[in-house]
Amino acid sequence: MSLDSARALIAYHAVRIHQLRDLKLTDFHDGKLHHAGQTILLAVPVRERLRDYLDLRSAAWPTTINPHLSVNVRSWTHTRPVHESWTREQLGMPCQQIRLDRNFSEAQETGGDLRTLADLFGLSIARAARYAAAIDRIPSTIAKGTGPPA
Repeated sequence: MSLDSARALIAYHAVRIHQLRDLKLTDFHDGKLHHAGQTILLAVPVRERLRDYLDLRSAAWPTTINPHLSVNVRSWTHTRPVHESWTREQLGMPCQQIRLDRNFSEAQETGGDLRTLADLFGLSIARAARYAAAIDRIPSTIAKGTGPPA
């Protein structure tokens, strides 16, 4: 998977690193990600990056038998996913922190709207409620990104 499309999936939709690794080509259709019982409506920039990556993937490995979205020089000849460490190395950043920041940021932006959080990130209502509850427990200056009170 290209760095742009992987980062977009994490930054927009808070996809987990193991999900990135396990995604298959058939998980994307109708502008949505369908994976592990979740359906996530993909943001337009994510769809564009995925489309660009799929064009690149087809050109680089036109005869690959690998059904996974991510392929590399070692995985294109078999059907197993790329190694999780390869995905981490490609990102060059901690995926978990980006995910948490993204979920928390969206909870702030939506005022803790549970349905929006659940739909955007494929979260359960209970998990979305945790993010929504967290925004009520921080000082407003930190929530707005202005830092701790002086």
